[in-house]
Amino acid sequence: MRDRFSGKFLGGLPMRHYCIDCLSQLYGEPLETIGEYLGETGITSRQGHCGNCGEHKETFGRLPRLIR
Repeated sequence: MRDRFSGKFLGGLPMRHYCIDCLSQLYGEPLETIGEYLGETGITSRQGHCGNCGEHKETFGRLPRLIR
């Protein structure tokens, strides 16, 4: 599964958090596939507003890198 999204998952999207429904639409993959990938990679969720649809729900996204 990791090979399927290697290097592109969340990388090509603006630094926001997205709900699983929007991630499914953005990547053209079923919810189950997106959910499996999120679980495999350890990408965690938080409650917030989706950067795509604006609804308040469980969202997933990259954490900003800390600059030292």
